[in-house]
This record gives sequence, C-alpha cells and structure tokens, in this order.
Amino acid sequence: MLSIGLCVITLCLIRSCSGQYPTAAENVTEVLDQLLLGYKKEVRPGFGGAPLLIEADMMIRSFGPISDTNMEYSFQCYFRQRWHDERLKFKIRNIDEITLNNLFLYHIWKPNTYFINGRKSYQHNITVPNLFVRIREDGRVYLSRRVTIRASCPMKLSMYPMDKPTCPLSIGSYGYTTKDVIYVWKYGNDKSVDRYDDLSMAQFDLIGIHCRNVTKNTPLGEEYSMLEVFIHFERHLGYFILQTYLPCSLITCLSFVSFWIHRDAAPGRVFLGVMTILATAGIGMNAREGFPRISYATGLDLYLNFCVAFEMFAMIEYALVNYFTKALPKDTKEEDDEESQALILPDNPGILPAGVIEEGKECIDMFNNSLRHYEHKNYKWVSLCLRCLSGNMAYRSKLTQNADMEKGNSISRIDVLSRALFPSLFFVFNCIYWLWYLYLGNAY
Repeated sequence: MLSIGLCVITLCLIRSCSGQYPTAAENVTEVLDQLLLGYKKEVRPGFGGAPLLIEADMMIRSFGPISDTNMEYSFQCYFRQRWHDERLKFKIRNIDEITLNNLFLYHIWKPNTYFINGRKSYQHNITVPNLFVRIREDGRVYLSRRVTIRASCPMKLSMYPMDKPTCPLSIGSYGYTTKDVIYVWKYGNDKSVDRYDDLSMAQFDLIGIHCRNVTKNTPLGEEYSMLEVFIHFERHLGYFILQTYLPCSLITCLSFVSFWIHRDAAPGRVFLGVMTILATAGIGMNAREGFPRISYATGLDLYLNFCVAFEMFAMIEYALVNYFTKALPKDTKEEDDEESQALILPDNPGILPAGVIEEGKECIDMFNNSLRHYEHKNYKWVSLCLRCLSGNMAYRSKLTQNADMEKGNSISRIDVLSRALFPSLFFVFNCIYWLWYLYLGNAY
C-alpha cells in the first residue's frame, strides 16, 4: 500500500510539472465560458419575480466649473453599482471574487442607469475605458465607472453674491419601472456620496451633501425609482469685495467730498459728481458681464444702484445749494441804480414839475415797502421746492438783490448738513445691507 501511494504522488507531480493539470487562470476562463453559455444579456436577473435591487454609491474626485450663466455644474466621480445575478454564480477553489475588464460587460446584463438632469456627461476612456467589474461566487456584481457629470443647477440669484446654491443630481433607470428595478443608496442617505479631502474650488466652498431615495410617477401613471443628490455650495465673497464692493464704496464716499468744496466752484463739484456716477456705472457693467439676464434684482444690483443713488443725490444737493443759497449780484448793479435814480430823482429838480417829483417819491416808498414785505415772507420747504421745480426766478432775484459782492457767498447750511447726513445714511445702509444678506436673508 505504501508503494502504491508513493506511485500516485509521483505520478501527480510528473503531470503537474508537465502541465497536464489546468492552472488557476485556465480554471477561471473555463468557468466564465460556461457561465456565458446560454446567458441572455437582454433579460434582467430575476425576470418575472421580485424587483431587482441596485445599490449605488459615489465618490467625488474633483469639481469642475459652476456656471451662473448656463445654470449648470460639473464634477468628476467614481460611480458604483451593485446587484445580484444568479446566473453568474461560480465555484472555483481558493477564488471567491474575480475582477474583469470592460470587455466582459458586453456579455452580461447591466442596468441602464442615466443622469436625468445631466448635460453632456461622459465616461473617461483614456488610456482605456475607466471601468471595471467584479463578480463574486454568490453572483453579486460590482460595477465601477469613472465619469464626469455635467448637470443643470437651477439657481436663485436674489442673494447673489451672498447666495448658497444647491445643485441637484437625479439618477434613475431609462426604462425599468419599480416593477423591475429599485435603486437604493448603499450606505444610507448620509454616507453614500463621499468626497476627497483635497477638494477645492476658486469661487465656491462645498458645505454639505445630502442624498435620498425617491419614487416618482410619470404622466402615464408609471412609477420609477430614482436616486437624488443635493450638493450645497457657498460662494466666496472675497473676490466681489475686492473688485466691486470696496471700489464702489470708496467712489461713493469720494462723491461726498463735494460737500466740502465751496459752492462757488461749480465746475469742480459738477465734474466730481459726474465722474463718480460714471465710474460706479462702469464697475457695475463689468460685474454683470457673463451674468444671466434675470428679471429680478440681485444683492449686487441693489448695492450698485444705491451707490449710484447716493452719488446722484449728491449732485441734486448741489443743485439745491445753487438755487437756494448761491447768488452773486451783477457787476453793474450800482451803475443801474444810479441811472434809475437819475431818471426818477434828478439832481436838478427844476427840470420836472413838483407834482411829478412827489408822485415819484410815493412810488419809491411803495416799492421799498413791498420789497421789505417780500423779504420777510415766510417760505415753506414745499413752496420752495415747487418754485425750484417750476423754475420760478422770484426767489433767485431776491437773493441777487441781497447779495454782497465783497463778501461773496458764505458756506451753505445745506452743505454743512449734508456733510453729516450723507455719510451717516450710507453707513446705516451698509449696516442693514450686510446684516440682511450675510445673516438674515439666507434664513428665509
């Protein structure tokens, strides 16, 4: 018996060395060939029975551009799916899982998963198709793809640039209803979509990812199982502060310098006001370049328009100063007065009859009394504004008559009031604006 056992062992060693026993690779190839015999890839696993459960998860590798103009975003990820196919069960000694390349996928059934709100998404194929498939001995199939997903992202830009957009992604089957296929997240709604720690974007911060399983009905009454992902972003504000908010604020404050310029320097004040308005308008045009033409105002639009309004009111303030307080008498006033007095009361009273001279004195007294009554008339603010808008020159004539050529125009009390009023209002506006858009607005 001992000799027979030694002979069998010796024979086995000889056959193994000579290659007569199949290797592990040959065993796998033979098993796969047997699995695919009679395999119909057009029919889903478990056809006619319970719906097939497809478990999915996702690992986000990097984010591409997020376009406000096109309302879309893109990111690169590893998209993984798992399901059971009883027809792919195998049994090979010491092997419980087989990893195969993309060619094997052409011979087996796979879910027709697609991105419902996707736009020009694609799978990477350099240098080879970036996907693989693993088959376990119990028939469980694991499919992983490296894809770049570009999807629509409806944005509400009323809070721009302090907005926090949420970009959705919907995943589902292109033809199978809930009677055939049901999608679920592999690790639940909180951990099924993960990301690399080194993710960074120039304009946004990734603040959270939320996902869920849903079932939606079509107008035809069919139910489809879907997976949804919601990616929450927060826009960086540093670029807008340096390029838009800070320059506009400084230009608006520069327009307030005109209140310290004397009201007689009309060219300087008008030039300063016009240039500040044009500069702010130019910054606003550059800030809106490449921005979608939405029908509502954004937070940036509101700030720019208020800056222009402050600068415009600074110009209007000078118009009021010019109308109500600035007045210089004519250089020929004294000469005109002397000529009129010579006509009414000549030095030689013998030229005119005495009755005419008396009547002239009465007219002069009546004129002086009416002038004094006009000077002491109480002008209300509304009345003055109406006279200013209508171009009434009565008030201007009075200022001209009472002006002092030697002293000139003094500092306007309107300017003095504006020096404190305009900066205070601009500071209050900034406090309300930033408090609302940074803390309160996003809560609603």
